[in-house]
Amino acid sequence: MANYNYKSVLKGALATLGVEVKRIEHNEVIPKYFDDPVEALLYNQGGKKAAFSCPIGKCTHYTALGFRNNDWHPFVETLKQYRSDKYLTYSRSKLKEFYTKWQPKNASDALTGFKFPPKEFSKLPPHYMFLSPWSSLSHAEVDLDIRWWNQKDNTEHGRTDLRYPDHGWAFFGPVHPDKGILEFDRSISLYNSLIQHGYDKSQGFVGVTILKRGKELVYLVGGGGYHRAAALSSLGYKHVPSTFHRNSIVDIDDACNWPQVRSGLWTVKQARLYVDHLFDFNSNQWAIDMSLC
Repeated sequence: MANYNYKSVLKGALATLGVEVKRIEHNEVIPKYFDDPVEALLYNQGGKKAAFSCPIGKCTHYTALGFRNNDWHPFVETLKQYRSDKYLTYSRSKLKEFYTKWQPKNASDALTGFKFPPKEFSKLPPHYMFLSPWSSLSHAEVDLDIRWWNQKDNTEHGRTDLRYPDHGWAFFGPVHPDKGILEFDRSISLYNSLIQHGYDKSQGFVGVTILKRGKELVYLVGGGGYHRAAALSSLGYKHVPSTFHRNSIVDIDDACNWPQVRSGLWTVKQARLYVDHLFDFNSNQWAIDMSLC
């Protein structure tokens, strides 16, 4: 793969849309903290950074493998294994088993358990699953985004040599053994740090997007903090300190006007069904069917 600065290319591409792609960085000024997510969002929209206490029991992910009580999640299950076996290695972990058994062939497969993806998704590599119906990014911008985030993540954890798609990524297999070990070691280190020191807000927050269906809310983890959410969930935390990856609420009632619906990639029906899926999917049953638990 060519060696060039994905970050600069991505930021340049998104600047034309007025979009800033920015990770939640360590050592930033701690934002004002709220208990109520809507109050926090309104404060954030008003021009100052806000954070809030996000219920882990309502957190999920674009893959639909979330952090709720009825969810099965490979990182959470691996950390539960580690709690019982401090000599656990990657080769014996649920994470390794997950990467071996769950290897989506395309973007349709990557939306775990979802039966109504866009037709085009069957022709796209798995990482294009992030072309969500409410996203305004183009195919090329999503591709650059994923490659940059993976390079940044790997570099931050000492493996500048690992690249996506060559070595895989965190969300599903296949992954190179070195990438799998990196994800395993990173999770164990974070778990131990939380036990020893608790959650240090100065080290960053979990980024979330609020999804709304009627009076119900779920929180879509993305924009930093995926591993933290998993570690906190495995330790039995009920809330996770969060900030906003998207500075607005994604309301299912707006589906007909979402960018990728207007573009024709998603139909209104598919978009609404995907939101329903993120609210309702039972990943524990999926894991049973996959012989993962």
